[in-house]
Amino acid sequence: MIANSMIERKLSLVWWGLPAIVAALAFASAALIAAPDLIAAQGSKGRIRIIVAGLHSDSGRVVCTLFYSPKGFPSDDSGAQTISVPIVNRVGTCDFPASQRGQYAAVVFHDENGDGKFNTNWMGLPQEGYGFSNDVSLSWRPPHFDEASFEFDGGTEQQTIHIRY
Repeated sequence: MIANSMIERKLSLVWWGLPAIVAALAFASAALIAAPDLIAAQGSKGRIRIIVAGLHSDSGRVVCTLFYSPKGFPSDDSGAQTISVPIVNRVGTCDFPASQRGQYAAVVFHDENGDGKFNTNWMGLPQEGYGFSNDVSLSWRPPHFDEASFEFDGGTEQQTIHIRY
């Protein structure tokens, strides 16, 4: 009976929560083409570092999107900053210069084939790893900004996100 309950929950995630996650990551990958830099400032003294751990290979790149407000999180990154970084020893490190104090949240994915897109299969299921700040896990829906957000005081902030495949 427990196994059936677990299967039903996973299927519910596939049919209800996962499409929203896929959309969020697709928007993040689209931002690689033209991402507005609303966070960084010339001469900024602050930095937000996102360490993406648990990657199963060094192939491809890690794509990180940093949101500075709940607006659009996690699917519309038009007001966010996105960068792509190489993987070294199964870890990706994204450094964002930041000057504004406040709440931030991150969405990441492992772009294994280096095509700049979050790839899914014909059912819309992820073919590449993904994650959120605070290591928010998926349930019946994509995470809310307040679940994934962290406080940035203007100095140096480091967040570790463990990728999920």
